[in-house]
Amino acid sequence: MNKLITFFIGILFLAACQNVEKPDYTSEFTLEEGFQIEAVAAEPHLNSLVEIEIDEKGRIWTLEMTGYMRDVDGSGEDIEDGKISILEDTNGDGMMDKKTVFLDELVLPRAIELIHGGLLYAEPPNLWWVPIENDQPGEHQLVDSMYALGGNIEHAPNGLLYNIDNWIYSAKSDRRYQYRDGKWHVEATYKKGQWGITSDDQGRLFYNDNSNPIFGDLVQSNQVNANPYFASKKLERQNLARTRRLYPIHATLINRGYGKGAYDEEGKIKEFTSGCSPLIYRGDQFRDGYYNQAFVCGPEGNLVKRFKLENENSKIIARATSEGSEFLVSNDETFRPVNLNNGPDGALYVVDMRRAIIQHRAYMTSYLKELIIERGMDTLPLLGRVYRVTDSLNQATPRPDLSQLSLAEWVPFLGHKNAWQRINAQKKLVFANDKSLIDPITAIAKDAKNPLGQISALWTLEGMNELSSDLLNSFSSENEFVFSQVIVLAKTILTKENESKLLPIFEKALASSAHHHHLQLAHSLAKLDGAKKDEMVNALIEKYADDAIISDALVSSIADQEEAIMAKLDQTQMGTPLAKSLGKTIENKAKDDKKLLVMSTQDQTDNRTRGFLLYNTYCGTCHGMDGKGLDGLAPPLYQSEYVDGPAERIVLIALNGLKGPITVHGELYEGAAVMPGIKDNPDLTDSKINDILTYIKNGFTTKAVWFKMKEEDIAKLRAQTADRKEMFTEEELMAWPLEESDD
Repeated sequence: MNKLITFFIGILFLAACQNVEKPDYTSEFTLEEGFQIEAVAAEPHLNSLVEIEIDEKGRIWTLEMTGYMRDVDGSGEDIEDGKISILEDTNGDGMMDKKTVFLDELVLPRAIELIHGGLLYAEPPNLWWVPIENDQPGEHQLVDSMYALGGNIEHAPNGLLYNIDNWIYSAKSDRRYQYRDGKWHVEATYKKGQWGITSDDQGRLFYNDNSNPIFGDLVQSNQVNANPYFASKKLERQNLARTRRLYPIHATLINRGYGKGAYDEEGKIKEFTSGCSPLIYRGDQFRDGYYNQAFVCGPEGNLVKRFKLENENSKIIARATSEGSEFLVSNDETFRPVNLNNGPDGALYVVDMRRAIIQHRAYMTSYLKELIIERGMDTLPLLGRVYRVTDSLNQATPRPDLSQLSLAEWVPFLGHKNAWQRINAQKKLVFANDKSLIDPITAIAKDAKNPLGQISALWTLEGMNELSSDLLNSFSSENEFVFSQVIVLAKTILTKENESKLLPIFEKALASSAHHHHLQLAHSLAKLDGAKKDEMVNALIEKYADDAIISDALVSSIADQEEAIMAKLDQTQMGTPLAKSLGKTIENKAKDDKKLLVMSTQDQTDNRTRGFLLYNTYCGTCHGMDGKGLDGLAPPLYQSEYVDGPAERIVLIALNGLKGPITVHGELYEGAAVMPGIKDNPDLTDSKINDILTYIKNGFTTKAVWFKMKEEDIAKLRAQTADRKEMFTEEELMAWPLEESDD
């Protein structure tokens, strides 16, 4: 009888739970017509969410950077409360209802990547890989102890993107990573972007900075760095967007909103100031025409913007898709999209940090801090959400559970329409390196009806060290998209021993009419030698001396031949992009100015962050953390005539001191207004003084002024006042013979 009563009570409880009205997480949004949004994870499971990964079971792995700006002063950054967790939907309603903490007690973790049966994650300064054993971490393996050396959290490595070339890339990093032959490899690459990184089907990387929504590369990474005295300016880090314009639906706060033209007549921001995390959509759920389009987060405007990518002779142009509206926009100022993901179901996933304060304290102006406090935004809770965006034209399906697939069953997914399926199949097959699967993978590589599958299969074979010259030679240049990758792959496996076997591929590329084939050929020639190389170089020069893109690729391939080639140019070619790149390279050689890719091994902390820390130590106790001064101790720096005025004045004050009476904001400060000089303090070098004043000049003004002085400028003023024993008076300071103002 008791069991029967318990059973009925359980039934009633479940029914009651089903009748509980769920919070409405989506009424705040306006979307492009035909699209819909739903929350799949939210508080109380999440706090300060910055990144997610979706695993083979359809679960969402979350990275919570709880130490970031937990209050308006940015206190407690060193508290060990960051988390990496697994979220599950146990009742099938589409909403994550179970959270399992995988790793905790982390300090400002910033990136995760599920790979090779484990998790790659970044906790500064280290990059770790840890195996996953029954949803628990195994023994940690240190991949790189210098992944993020110092640096402000807004300007330090992040991302961890597994690219089609089997390398893992990060934004704001000069390193890339690969697991091959049983160990992790670290290699130098060029530094790119600020927060977030993505790639397209050709393995070209895309990224951005706060002000510019999308940069991109025209070729795969590390393809044009063979010439030690040449660094291309046309092939990498290209600013692709034709506009920075935003269209929020309400007024929002930005760090330098006092700048001219920051807001429109309705008080809405006009351009990106916190752009981040571009994503090339490569799912199969959206309607035709959306594949390979770019989506960019604009957390300062509470929106996600869409760009259409167009190719013109190997150039990429990103055009905004709407005028006066955005793909996704919220009327809630705490909607902070900071990452975007392609999902295994083909949907677009949006990571919402869901908080009011996103500007780091080292960069925050007192102007913004004042408004945040005035509006009570500093009292809002720290939350976190994940949304799924789907297209109403196509049926939205649940995230698939692929965890029970055998290795052989993963092989067909190399040809899936959805890139999430393709890249995860590639990761799994490359890591397993099961030689019995080479034939079925090769069959996909040969299937001309599925170009995307061909490319994924070819790079999978490359990752397994099983890519053959015979297979590559079987491709014609008819399919421009696939053959472009064949050229790159031929370069990747080219050696002295197999050069003759791969040469026909480069000859096909030269005979092709496709501009992109000639671009790939131009940078691939770096690994060729002999008469055939000279013949191809001459043919490309004759056709493309006026083409800046192919000229840069060529110069990257002809180390030690620059002078000879320059001598062969006729008079009509001397002003061409080719001649200019050759000339610059020859000039660099004469100075032994090498442009090699080098991995940084020094602290990467920027001067404003260093200045923030130094200000807190040496200046904040008197002038206040907000720069507004303290009664009886010091006058305000915020918006003062000294901070807003010429930089030489605050340098002279810092070095020699200032005594009252002085006037700030029209108010007279007398006896207590004494600022001692610090030029005799051995701990405060010219470099540190530069850092402090850079922070002050950035944070305590509402004018568009910058501290442009260098250490040598401070040293010069130090020398000019070396014999001075007295502090400056205001009258003496104003009479100082300023040579030139920087404002």
